[in-house]
Amino acid sequence: MATVSPDLDQPVRLHPLTYLEEGDEVTVGRADIDSYGLFPVDGAALLRRLEAGESPNAAARWYTEQYGEQVDVAEFLEVLEELELLVKDGEEAPQATGPVRWQRLGRALFSPPAWACYGLLVAAAVAAVIRTPDLLPRYPHLFFTHSSLVVLTLGIVLGQVPWILAHEAFHALAGRRLGLRSTLSIGRRFYYVVFVTALDGLVAVPRRKRYLPMLAGMLLDVLVVCGLTLGAAGLRGSDGAAGVVYRLLLSMAFAVVLRLAWQFYFFLRTDLYYLAITVLGCNDLQTVARQQLRNRAVRLLRRPERAVDESAWTDRDRDVARWYSWLMLAGYVFLTTTLLTAVIPTGVKVTRMAVHKLDTNLSPANVADVLVFLVLNFGELFLAGYLAARSWRRRTRTAAPAAPPAQAA
Repeated sequence: MATVSPDLDQPVRLHPLTYLEEGDEVTVGRADIDSYGLFPVDGAALLRRLEAGESPNAAARWYTEQYGEQVDVAEFLEVLEELELLVKDGEEAPQATGPVRWQRLGRALFSPPAWACYGLLVAAAVAAVIRTPDLLPRYPHLFFTHSSLVVLTLGIVLGQVPWILAHEAFHALAGRRLGLRSTLSIGRRFYYVVFVTALDGLVAVPRRKRYLPMLAGMLLDVLVVCGLTLGAAGLRGSDGAAGVVYRLLLSMAFAVVLRLAWQFYFFLRTDLYYLAITVLGCNDLQTVARQQLRNRAVRLLRRPERAVDESAWTDRDRDVARWYSWLMLAGYVFLTTTLLTAVIPTGVKVTRMAVHKLDTNLSPANVADVLVFLVLNFGELFLAGYLAARSWRRRTRTAAPAAPPAQAA
């Protein structure tokens, strides 16, 4: 890591910064690399003096005159360096860039005409369901054919992956319309494998503008259910291939409804979790809640040396985590109970049925049907286990380095 110049009488160079003032805190950071820090109002004011070209010592004297307190400006510069806000020696500060890619598309998708089209689509779907109640998504719609392979491949896997990617794309486009960068990755929520769109730049956006990027994915899910329902309505009563497509559309619609319901598992950091912490004014509620539970446990076990330092918690996170931590624990207990009493027994039964099916028919088509079914049925659990093991190894390497590192807070 490059070190800060010891000459505190010379101005420092800073990257282009963004500021968002909220109450007695200011979020400051770099939009080009999504690196942000939370500063008190006086700290942000000091940073603005440095950005205006004052030397660290001159800015420190101004701070003392303004607030009546001394500031360790060298330590302050170290914080800026850790956040990568300082331009290093020999490095050129990036110039302001133009609009991010797909920004125009994002604005078009969330423009007033687009919202009018979305409203008409939802109204038409509701009217179709009222007229034909059989179109309402229901559990039996999942099994639109007798082939387990076709059900999993077309209805659940291939029939859902495009909609999942579209869900994440709506998150990204809703953020890009605000000029935010985004990244897509594969992550894990307990034993679920998920796609994750990172919009770190939202922390530098006023809270009222954060809600749409957070809920855009669920909006897309609703539109997909409505579109699939209307498509099925047009094919209702058909025979042959059209009849298969009719049943497939209803199957996909119900699977999307299941994913919408999954968003209410907010303790798994779903879209509704991020909505909740924004409304509640929290910063990192999930981490604080986990650490509160850990500290309660170590106090009960009388192992205070293993407690987590609470000094980094914000007051709001601390207050909300007092009740949210118990809700989160109950949620994990519920999912663990479901895993032990439903998921695993169902998996065992499905495996037995597959083996029995092989005993009665060893034709290539039947063998392929069974093997692909088992891979698709259990692949998510194995992938979730792999991601969990990889995350644990990374944490272990970080927690137990070979040599004392220069750590950044």
